[in-house]
Order: sequence, then C-alpha cells, then structure tokens
Amino acid sequence: MEVAAKTGLSSVTVVLPAFNEGQTIAKTVSELRRMYPEYEILVVDDGSTDNTAELAEQKGARVVRNRANSGYGAALKQGIRRAEGEIVVFMDADGQHDCCDVARLVEGLKDSDMVVGQRSKDDIVAKRKPGKWILSAVANYLAGQHIPDLNSGFRAFCRADGLNWIPLLPNGFSLTTTLTLLMLKDGQDVRYIPINVSHRSGGKSQVRYLRDGVRTLLLIARVIMLFHPLKIFVPLSAVLFLLGGAYTLFTIITTLNITETSILLL
Repeated sequence: MEVAAKTGLSSVTVVLPAFNEGQTIAKTVSELRRMYPEYEILVVDDGSTDNTAELAEQKGARVVRNRANSGYGAALKQGIRRAEGEIVVFMDADGQHDCCDVARLVEGLKDSDMVVGQRSKDDIVAKRKPGKWILSAVANYLAGQHIPDLNSGFRAFCRADGLNWIPLLPNGFSLTTTLTLLMLKDGQDVRYIPINVSHRSGGKSQVRYLRDGVRTLLLIARVIMLFHPLKIFVPLSAVLFLLGGAYTLFTIITTLNITETSILLL
C-alpha cells in the first residue's frame, strides 16, 4: 500500500473497545473528535450495562454494540472488521492514552508495518511488574529479539494486515501480545515510540493478572510453534532428559540398582 494511502487523514479509524466506561468514554471521544475531525472514531461497546454506547454516540462516535461481553480481544477483532479506514489505531477508552499520540503512531506507519506505543517502566502498575517481566523474558527468548513493550494496547497498523491475522488472534487480553509476535515472526517491521500514559480516570480494569498471564504464556508458545517449533521442543526435551537422568541417579544412589523404570526413562 502506498504511504499516501496508508496515512491519509480520511483513511484512519480509531478503535476504542469499551465495557462499562461511562465515566470516561465521553471525554475520550470528544478529544479525539476535536483533534482528528477527519478520523473515524469507532467504539465497540462490548456488552456494557451502563450508558457507554449512548454517551459515545452523543459525542460523535460510530458505535458497534455486542449484546454480551465477548472479551477485549473479541472487541478489537470486531473493530478491525467494522473499521472503514485503511489504517486502524487501537486505543483504550479509559483515558489512559494521550490523544496527541495518535498522530505520532499514524505518522510512523510511513516506514513501518506497525507502530506500538511504548510505555515507560514507571507507567506499569507495581503489582504487575513481576508478571510482565516473566512474560517479556519468555517472549524475547522465543521471538529471538528484544520486544520493548510486549502488550501495549496503543498501536497503529494497516487494516489489511489485521484482517489477515484475525483467525489466529484470541478473544482475551492477550490479543495485542499475539499480534505483535505474529507480525515480528512474519518478518514485518514493528516500530516502538514512547508515549504518555495516565492512570485510569474512572471505571474498573477487567484484567485478571494470574489468569490472563497464564493464557498469554500459552498463546506466546502457540505462536512461536507456528514459526519455530524447535524453540519449544528442544528446551522441553532437554528438561525431560535431565529429569530422567536425575531420577535414574537418585535410584542408583538409594537402591544401588538400576530399575526397569530408570532404563525406560533413559
């Protein structure tokens, strides 16, 4: 796609997944509409039980409503499908992301396939840092390169690329992580730029750290298996071999006899 077409003002859709964001959605949409009058502002109301959809429409957004809560990833996939722009920008509806950074993400697409807003370490909630460190370490090893911000939800990319990856994208919070890995392992250029992040100005986060962290680890492994299965199977085989050897050594020491089970493990 030509750069002019990729970054044309009329070809951008900002997708805001929202679930019970009545306290913040009006301000977010108003700022986007004021700053980017030519952009399409698409709010995917994921089964909200408050007035999120009504407030978004009042402020000038196009709203797609899900009857039931389908999940963060499902809402984003719905946004990709329903977007009218050639460029899609994912942005949180809770006021954490600075609307000024949208233009910087879109501008970065002139020489990249996806531009991701990189948060500073100070922007990450303290109780989430250990889990994020583990996820990042695993992802960096499996991807074979350093990933500055694995799961930032603020990013811009070509809608056509997003449509290609939809069948492999999950319905949960790990969608952004999965999309990053898919594009990196496919050889596409992913660029990171620093962004400003604020604390939530209202509402409640739907992230469940332990549950979503485990799911993300499993999805990271699944993505890498598609491109480099040996990255998974070689370490796993080594661990099993070492466990078998340790068990055999333990058997020899304690019984001075190699049992049939030990031989089988070897």
